This record gives sequence, structure tokens and C-alpha cells, in this order.
Amino acid sequence: MRKKKTLRTSLLSTSIVVVVLLAAVLAYAGFRIYSADMIKFYQNYAGDTIDFLARGIDGDDLQDCINTGVKSEKYKELQRLMNDVKETHDLIYIYILKPSAEEPPYNIVDVMAAVTQFELDHESDELTDLGVAAGDLYPPEVTQKYLERMDNDPAVTYFRNDTEFGRIYTAIRPVFNIKGEPVAVICGDIEIDDILGAAWTYMLMAGITALVFAASTLVLLNIWFGRRIIRPISKLQEAAGEFENKCHMRADLAELVMNDPEIHTGDEIEALADAIVSMVEDVQDYASDLVEKEQLISAKDFEISSMQDHVSKLDALAYSDVLTGAGNKTAYEKAVVYLNNEMMKGNVRFALVMADLNHLKLINDSYGHDKGNAYIKGMYKYMKEVFKESPIYRIGGDEFVVIAQGEEMDQCGELIEKIRENMHKSMENARLEPWERVSAAMGYAVFEEGDDVEAVFRRADSNMYADKKRMHELELST
Repeated sequence: MRKKKTLRTSLLSTSIVVVVLLAAVLAYAGFRIYSADMIKFYQNYAGDTIDFLARGIDGDDLQDCINTGVKSEKYKELQRLMNDVKETHDLIYIYILKPSAEEPPYNIVDVMAAVTQFELDHESDELTDLGVAAGDLYPPEVTQKYLERMDNDPAVTYFRNDTEFGRIYTAIRPVFNIKGEPVAVICGDIEIDDILGAAWTYMLMAGITALVFAASTLVLLNIWFGRRIIRPISKLQEAAGEFENKCHMRADLAELVMNDPEIHTGDEIEALADAIVSMVEDVQDYASDLVEKEQLISAKDFEISSMQDHVSKLDALAYSDVLTGAGNKTAYEKAVVYLNNEMMKGNVRFALVMADLNHLKLINDSYGHDKGNAYIKGMYKYMKEVFKESPIYRIGGDEFVVIAQGEEMDQCGELIEKIRENMHKSMENARLEPWERVSAAMGYAVFEEGDDVEAVFRRADSNMYADKKRMHELELST
């Protein structure tokens, strides 16, 4: 009886240590993964937003405004767009600066900053304005970050900035004039304190949940150990001993059957271990050849089949958007490489069609992300019904690209109008839910001699942006 008690205590003690450590590891891992994923998500969110804004800026006009201090109509239009973006996106700051190598305070000049209606109403005296020297407001290391991005790389980069108002991540990229020269930098800031606070809460809840689960599990384990381990050990010792004798006698495989044991008490652990070790060694010498060959054949067949299935599934996942079934950004980038290679051979004609959803954030905030997902899938459905032969890619949260070739390339304008008609009908249908009334800006561009894919993409994106501007002005007028 004392041996059983010792075994039970050992098993339970080990289980307690393992479960508690596992709970702590899971909680910490959850914190790190959650915080890293959320920060990466908001970084990409900020980067996509300022990249979208930057592609619509007339760099030469902005440069004239900076040099003269006079706000042009395009400047005012850009101000309104940035204000709208700040109202509808989760960025605490969106702004444009002109950094230079001069000494403070003139080493940074304010160009523009997005403001909400609330800020216009209550903080109008403190708002950023064109031409204001602001270098003395920024630490040297932050000023250097802005200055470093006055380069020729259009990619968005990120840096961390710990301010008196909290910890933020800044997404930044340059704005170029027609010559490709940087004239300013456009930035978007996200606040990470709230993200980390949510991650700590997540870790605490995960730890508490794991400990509650552990306590319940330990109670069940205690019952299970008694019924399924401690009591059967005494039965297994005698049965294992009989089985060991049969092995020593080189009995036929058909006779190597473990009989149902009777219940006895004693030093079960050591006797059982000795009996099993001896039994396995003898049986291995006698029957391992036949069993091993059969197992090897079965294992090889299973391994090959499983590996083929796994590779097929991984390939499908690598290039498909999980939500809509469209090609994902990786698939699009692969298609771009192919098109550029074909252009060099002179045997490719295509058009790029851009689509960018309107009001997705409003749908998400008002009705939940599941309805926002339905809104995204609705847009893909409209595009798939019209572009039946051309591949469609989802390259952003609310952005689609079609690579149209053949007849669909020649009919791009007509096909886009058909999509607009379908969207207009859904918007006019009062019986549909808000997330079923799809609205999106669209534009396209056709490949021309001397282009690369990026050039066609920029023209299509510019046309889509013009359509979005037209729709925005129409909404304001109504």
C-alpha cells in the first residue's frame, strides 16, 4: 500500500509542476505573440494608409507650396483627404514634414497635418500649419530618422519613438516630385501602449484560465491515476511474467497472448519493469523480422501519401487569400515577376484593374468584423462575375487587382462599368443590409511600350484614386 501511495504522489507532483509551468509558458508566449502580431498589424495598417496617401500627392505642387508658403488648391484638397482618413482610420497622427540638414529649429519645417473635426473645433490655436519651423520640438535622434528618409526609396519603413505622450511607432516614406527627387516625408503614427496593455490583460486571462484548467485536470488525474494506473499494475505484473515465460519457450506467435491477470498486491513497479524489458528483448529476437518488414512497407506508403497531400495543401495556402479565395499578395508578386520577364521578350499585353473598397472601417466599427468580411467577399463576387477569365488578387485589406488579358483587357472599361452598375443597384436596394451594399472606387491602365508592371500599376492606381475622389465629392454634395 505504501508503494502505491508513493507512486500516486510522484505522479501528481510531477503533473502539478508540468501544468503550472505550461500555464506560465503559454501565458508568456501568448503575450509575446499577441503583442507582436498586433504591432505588426497596426504597422502594416499605418504603412498601407500613408502609402495610399503618398501615391495621390502631386510632389511638384507640394514643393511649390513649401517654397512659397502659399497653399494651392491641390494642397487644400490633400488636407481634406488627410482629414477624412484620420477621421476614419486608427492613426493618432498623419503628417507631412520637410526635414533638412540645417540646425534647429529650421531643420524641420511643418508642411501639413491631418486634423479631426473635434481638433478643429477645440484646438485650432495649436494645429500644425505650412512653413512653421518645428525642429526644436523633436529630439535629435528622431530628427535624424526623418532626415534619413529623404531618399529615393518609395518603400514604407518604421521606427519607434518614445515620447512624453507615450510610445508610438511611426510609418514613414518620402514624397517625390516629377524628377523622382524627395521633397518631403509623409508619416503615420500608431500608439502601442494600448496594444501592450491589451496584451498584458490577455496574458493574465490566459494564465488564470490555464491555472483553472490545471486544477480541474489535476482532480481528474488523481481519480484516473488510482483507477487506471495504480490498481492495474499489480494485475499486469503476473500477466507480464506469464508472457515472459512463453517468450523464453519460443512459443508460436499465435500463443503469445497476454492472459487477463488476477489482482495481487506487492512490489509491482520493479517486477513489471523487469518482466517487460525481458519480454521485449526475447520477442524482438523471435518476431521482429516479419513485423518490421510489414511495418516498413505500411509506413513508406503512408509517408509518401501524407507528404503529397501536405505539399498540395501548403501550395494552395501559399497563394490563396483565405477570406475570398482570390490570389493573395504573394501570388500577385509572383505574377508581376512573370509579366516583367515576358515584357523583356516582347510577347505580353495586359491591363491592370484596381479596386479599393469604400466605408470598410465604418462597416467593421458599426456591425463587426464578420460583416466587414462579408462586405469584402461581396466585392470579390462582383469582380469575379465580370472578370471570368482573368486572375483576381487581394493585395490589401480592402484592395483588389485584376490582371486582364485577351478580350477582357480590350473590354476593361465596359467590364468596370458593369461592376459599377451592379454596385449601384445594391446601393439603391433598400432591402439589403448595409454590408450587402458594396461601394468601391475603380480604375485601370493598359500596358504601353516601354512600361514595366509598376508603371502600369501607378497609372491604374492614379485612375482609381481619381474615381475615389469623384465618389467622395459626390457624397459631400448629396
